Amino acid sequence: MTGRLGRLLGAAFLLWGSAQPVWAQDPFRSGPNARQISPEVAAAFEEFFCAGRYSQSREKLETAKKASPEEPMVYALLAALAYQEGDMQEFAQLATQTRQVAAELKKTDPLRGNLYEGVGYGLEAANTVVRDGVVIGLPKALPTLNQLFASIRAAQAVDGSDPELNLLNGYMDLLLTYREKALNQFQLAAPEYLSYRGQALAYRDMQRYAEALEAVDRAIATSCDNPELYYLKAQILVSQGADREAVPLFDQALQASAQLPEPLVDQIQMERDRAAQRGGLTGQLPATATP
Repeated sequence: MTGRLGRLLGAAFLLWGSAQPVWAQDPFRSGPNARQISPEVAAAFEEFFCAGRYSQSREKLETAKKASPEEPMVYALLAALAYQEGDMQEFAQLATQTRQVAAELKKTDPLRGNLYEGVGYGLEAANTVVRDGVVIGLPKALPTLNQLFASIRAAQAVDGSDPELNLLNGYMDLLLTYREKALNQFQLAAPEYLSYRGQALAYRDMQRYAEALEAVDRAIATSCDNPELYYLKAQILVSQGADREAVPLFDQALQASAQLPEPLVDQIQMERDRAAQRGGLTGQLPATATP
C-alpha cells in the first residue's frame, strides 16, 4: 500500500487577459466552475502530471509555492516528491502543511479545501505507517484515515460531480481495489490525460486489456509525452503475453530515466529485462536521452 502512495499523490495552461491579474486555465474545470490559479501553479502541474518530469518539477513547485502559498495542491505534490526521494522528514512536514493550508482554503472554497484537507490527512496517515510499520502504524493511523474520509464526504456534499474530486477519489478507490467504482470516478475526472490514465489502470487491473490499451493510447495522445504512460502500455501488453511488443515501450520509458525517480527506473528496467528474456530478445538499450 505504502509503495503506491507516492503516486497517489498524475494541462496545458493559457493566460487570461492583460489588464487583469494574470491567471491560468484551471486544469480540472471550465466555465463558471473554473478556479483562478496562477501560471506558476499551472506550470508546475503540467511538469509533474502531463510531462512526468519529476526530477525537474521541484524548482517549478517551489516557485509555485512562493507565488501561491494558499494553494494546497502544491504542498501535496512537494510531499509526493519528498516521498519519492526518501526524505521522510520533509514528507511529514509537507503532509501537515497540506492539511493546514487546505483548512484555510475551506473558508473560501469548501470543495477544494475539504478535498485537500483529506489529502493531507491521507499523507499524514501514510507517514505514520511508513515510520512505524504496518503492524504498529496502521492502528495508529486509523483515526487519521477516518478524518480523511470525513473530509472527502464533506467535499462530495458540495459537488459530487467535480472532476478534481473524482480524479482523486478514483485513485483512492483503485488503491482499495474498488475497480468498478474507480472506473466510474475516472470517467468523470479531468484533465483528459489523467482521466484516461486512471481508466487504463482500472481496466488493466480488471483484466480488460483491450479497453486498457485503448485508454492508455488516448492518455498518450492527450499528454505531454509522459514516459510513465509508455511504461503502463508495456505492462498491459505483458499482461496479454505480448512480451516482444512490450520491450520497445519499456525502452521508450527508460529513454527518459533522467526525469524519473530512481526506484521507478529500477522497476521499469527489471520488468523490461524479464519481458525481453521471455520474448527471447537481447541487445543494449539506446543511450539515455538528455532531459
